[in-house]
Amino acid sequence: MTPDVLARLAITMLSSMSPARANWLLTGEEGMDPADVAVAAVDRLKKGLLPVGAQAPEGVGREMLLKWQEELRTQVLDETVAEHAELGIQMLSPADPRWPVADDPEPPALVFYAGDLDLLAHPVAVAVVGTRRCTAVGRTVAYNFGRDLALADVAVVSGLALGVDGAAHRGALDAAGPVIGVVASGIDVIYPGGNRHLWERVKEHGLLLGEAPAKTRPARWRFPARNRLIAGLARGVVVVESHRTGGALLTVDEAIERDRPVYAVPGSVLSAASEGTNALLVEGATPVGSAADVLYDLGVTGFVPEVSPTDEDLASGAAVDAPADLSDHDPDLISLILSEATAGAIHVDRLILMSTGPPGTVLAAVQALVAGGRLDLDGSTVSLR
Repeated sequence: MTPDVLARLAITMLSSMSPARANWLLTGEEGMDPADVAVAAVDRLKKGLLPVGAQAPEGVGREMLLKWQEELRTQVLDETVAEHAELGIQMLSPADPRWPVADDPEPPALVFYAGDLDLLAHPVAVAVVGTRRCTAVGRTVAYNFGRDLALADVAVVSGLALGVDGAAHRGALDAAGPVIGVVASGIDVIYPGGNRHLWERVKEHGLLLGEAPAKTRPARWRFPARNRLIAGLARGVVVVESHRTGGALLTVDEAIERDRPVYAVPGSVLSAASEGTNALLVEGATPVGSAADVLYDLGVTGFVPEVSPTDEDLASGAAVDAPADLSDHDPDLISLILSEATAGAIHVDRLILMSTGPPGTVLAAVQALVAGGRLDLDGSTVSLR
């Protein structure tokens, strides 16, 4: 463990520490070797000296500085390091050439991780985010985005939350693709508890990372902080569903600050879960209906996603293997599909978005129309035969 990592760990372990406060403490003198900045910061703080020429962030006063001084004197870092190692958690500092956010305007002081660190150097990473209170359609669309991006060898980045985040990661994992999960707690503190299996899959098959030490609970302020890392790690951010306000829109703000393109999936104007995404489209976000749209915009070529039922479709109870007899299907849905196909080739995901029924029902109707000779299916796109 290098002196730089130990010094950054010491700062990270201080009470009430936040990214803004850590960056303030880590203000180095001009020309200083980056590997010496944290060591000098800890030394200054132990002596009661403040960063040179840096204004203290809100909430930091003499009382807190004295408290930090005392905490630094009583820390036993060897025990902390051993505890993290026992949990399988490793640490990465900006002095390491694998550091993922070198030019970030608000980088973490230290990254804690478990899994395949080589994924930080993956050629293309895309974040898929959205509301925890997503619709069945949103969940399926997120799964499909995650799956198809992973099939194109794009690393799928998300926050391992309920709803859209979790669905996107399940899609990527089911496609055996690269995944990066960014968490708002210690890596050993699984939140939400219902995503335990998903966390374990990401840890085993991908990369799990965050900026909080072990045993750290997910305080409210840590989620917006996590979102800046999601945006910083990705080449672009896809918002599948978002209410008028929510964490996904905070990720969008962080993406814009970092000059990352923002993509939004259009939704029904009658759905509260699409109010935020539709507002993003009005504000200039790029509309996308599938992973293929994102890949095209990013210049990733040579991939045509397949249409296949997802575990979300099967869970809905919809019959995917429907017979070609159209009488088994909703005539209004059949009319909608044929009408849209008449106007030109259309992606199946867009048909799902237009429909008010379960995604599996749309897939079954499309398959029946293809089997009956009414439609042609090319990859994920259908057209009138």
